[in-house]
Amino acid sequence: MIFYVHHYYTYELFWYFFHGVAVDVKNDVPTWTYENRYNKNIKIKETIKINCSYKNNDITIYFVNENDWDKDDGYHIFDYNINLIENNLVADRGWNSILNLELKNTINLLNSKYLKYKNNIIFFYINWEPHFKTEIKEFKKLNKNIMSFIDESTFIHSNQFKSETHVLSSFIFPDTIGLREYYFFADYLKYYKNYDCKINFPIRRIVKEKNMLVRRINKMNNDNIRVSVSSFTDSNQFEIDENRKTKLELLEEIKKIEKVNYIQKRGYNLDDWGGEWNDNNTKEFMWKLLTYSEVNIIPEFSKKRIDEKSVKHILSAKPFIPYRLSTIEYYNSIFKMYNLEEIKFPFEYVYIFEILEDLNKITKDTKKWNILKSQLQKCVDDMRYNFIEVIHNNNGMIDKLIEKNTNKSLL
Repeated sequence: MIFYVHHYYTYELFWYFFHGVAVDVKNDVPTWTYENRYNKNIKIKETIKINCSYKNNDITIYFVNENDWDKDDGYHIFDYNINLIENNLVADRGWNSILNLELKNTINLLNSKYLKYKNNIIFFYINWEPHFKTEIKEFKKLNKNIMSFIDESTFIHSNQFKSETHVLSSFIFPDTIGLREYYFFADYLKYYKNYDCKINFPIRRIVKEKNMLVRRINKMNNDNIRVSVSSFTDSNQFEIDENRKTKLELLEEIKKIEKVNYIQKRGYNLDDWGGEWNDNNTKEFMWKLLTYSEVNIIPEFSKKRIDEKSVKHILSAKPFIPYRLSTIEYYNSIFKMYNLEEIKFPFEYVYIFEILEDLNKITKDTKKWNILKSQLQKCVDDMRYNFIEVIHNNNGMIDKLIEKNTNKSLL
């Protein structure tokens, strides 16, 4: 099996696309070449070849950038978000779905390559955001002979698939927002004891669902369950938003709550955490909010997707309670797919509002709280183990190619 990756080589991209393979890391996965030995920001323009294997299949990988589209002996890989990053149009995967002109240009490029060479093209579109109508409209123009991997369950044609291993791996490589650091932060967090409260609900962007939960927590008047809110909304650098006035009003109301922890991002000199870029936000969250409470409530609202909030907590082995239990169910669906033990969460619910009174009582009883905290810790420890097992031993893209080729040979 041969792959031509149409991106500049980095070892991070190798692990992103080809996690799960058996490879000689020391000799066959270079971190630099002669041209960028002293500056990793210099792009490696030369072709990089890596030999490896996957489930008894020999694999040869070429990182070729813009070259070798005419090769007809393998699969050609092109990733939408990686292309945007390489061309300095974005810094990471967040909100890249708004660049619809670039999506249109990318689909036109891939269609033209297919029409010219009739080769096997694989298109990755893992964006961490919901797929909007404009995106779906563009996707309908993608040649149906081009195989695509997306992170939504909204499939437009039969040659679109979802590689759960690539979805998980995309949060780590390329490490554009620092989530890989959370994996190592777990060793520090394991021994940390100086927490301010038992449960915290951290908010950065204020939306309707979060505001509802803040009100309910405030009504309980329980010092063990708190809310923290970021200065993001009242910053002069707040994103352009037609609802900003409403959000500012909500923020001022939330800040008046006595037990709210107001996280001031902009400070003097060493206390300045920088702008509202994802990498700044994830670093601030790691040091300020993983160490504030023993357990966090995380607001992931979609039934079909996960995002960086749960990944942060899983990689760092930080106990959490999701806004929707579907977050746990989503991970369990992946673990089941790869024959890993499913996670047994201590509560059964749809929305967290159903268990708030239980949490209210439990946090006031030291013995019950220690039992629950231990259960939540075991849950996240097991999820972390499974998460790593999935991406260390499997590759959804290659599995799908093996399956397709096997089915062809049986015809």
